Amino acid sequence: MTSGAAEKEPGYAGVLQTLRELPTSVRFVLLGVFINQFGAFLQFFLVLYLTQRGFSVGQAGIALGAYSAGAIVGTLFGGALSDRLGPRWTIVTSVGAAALFTLSVTLLDNFFTILAAVVLSGAMTQAARPAVAAMLFSMVPPSRQVMVFAMYRTALNGGAVAGPLVAVWLSTVSWNLVFYFDAASALIYAAIAAFVLPRNHKAADQDKTGEAETAEAKRAGYRTLLGDTRYLAYLALMLANGLVHVQFFAVLPLTLQRDGYATWVYGAASAMAAFVVVSSELLVTKSTQKWPAWIAVIAGWMLLVVGRGMFGLPGGVSMILAGSLLAAIGQIIGGPAAFAYPAKVAKPGATGRYIGSAHAMFGFGYAVGPPLGILLWTDIGDSFWGVVFVFGLFMAAAGIWGMRQPAGPAGPAEPAATEPDTEPEDAEDDLTGKPRSPSDQRPAQTTAAPTTTAQTTTAVEPAS
Repeated sequence: MTSGAAEKEPGYAGVLQTLRELPTSVRFVLLGVFINQFGAFLQFFLVLYLTQRGFSVGQAGIALGAYSAGAIVGTLFGGALSDRLGPRWTIVTSVGAAALFTLSVTLLDNFFTILAAVVLSGAMTQAARPAVAAMLFSMVPPSRQVMVFAMYRTALNGGAVAGPLVAVWLSTVSWNLVFYFDAASALIYAAIAAFVLPRNHKAADQDKTGEAETAEAKRAGYRTLLGDTRYLAYLALMLANGLVHVQFFAVLPLTLQRDGYATWVYGAASAMAAFVVVSSELLVTKSTQKWPAWIAVIAGWMLLVVGRGMFGLPGGVSMILAGSLLAAIGQIIGGPAAFAYPAKVAKPGATGRYIGSAHAMFGFGYAVGPPLGILLWTDIGDSFWGVVFVFGLFMAAAGIWGMRQPAGPAGPAEPAATEPDTEPEDAEDDLTGKPRSPSDQRPAQTTAAPTTTAQTTTAVEPAS
């Protein structure tokens, strides 16, 4: 990329300007994400559905755990599939398969066959996410990637908030109708990907280097990540993010119940956090997108762990609400940058796997966090929240080491100091190109054009 081309790269922009200048394909991707998440009912209502059909509470719990396990494996599978098939066909095949497996749950009677369908549905649903993130980032310039991913998270969270209200109404008619709606929304998403998204779309990392290096990375599979020690530190931070974030849903309700608080306290804290994230993330990202990625991520992480640590302090309801608000602000600041990071630093030919590994680590933290947190809280009581805070400090140091660029003459300058705040005259045409960004690249990758992930968290989507 010549310096002249680099100068034409559009600078940072606000929400409306970014939305106006997005390629049509990106808008359809975001629409498909919202539609799919709006109808994603299987995980939310699986326990109620199975118990209503006569299965035991224990069996329903096993099925829900199996869905989570399938989701973790699915993100890794989807990342690798995206690197091989390309994002578009990965979305079509995985989401289409998820629709069929979800529909099959209503047709099966044997618990073990239902369990298999649930595992596969969870895997295929999550397999699409690395591909979606890879496609989004390859279709917008690097200076817009964090804002676009904030839009992606908002589409996910908006669908997750509004969809269950429709599902509750559908359940009064028929429980099967809930999952018919789920399957239909997935098929609409698959159709958008198949017929609207670019047919000859070229993956972002095909612009990074030659085909030989890309093919070598594809053959290496997830072993590519093992040699990237700084990225492994980032993955450890994503695991920690899931572990800490999920304690709001695991340990906090038990703490409030033990202390005799009414149910409305937990409901108020949950609703406030969800409202703040959904309503404010795009506005806050207008400013934080200009920050170096490691500063945004670590700042958000520290606010999250401080907010969780406040749950162990005296102060009653006001302290619970203040801690929930502070953690939500942390999610807004750090979430978009955290899940955008993998695609920015991915090695050539491995973008999908970098994204998939980030989602998988966050999901794994969400899966193992509740039992680990509850066991520790049962043993040490409110000191648990102090342990969360200390753990957060330790992981912040690991995250800084992993994400901050080593000092040296080869290091690129931060984009916030060089990119304009307004669009040049030809910015709209540039948005369909793939200019190389100097931001958030390691010195060894200065020839690469820069992720989601995601979803954390993170935001309301247990899908930071």
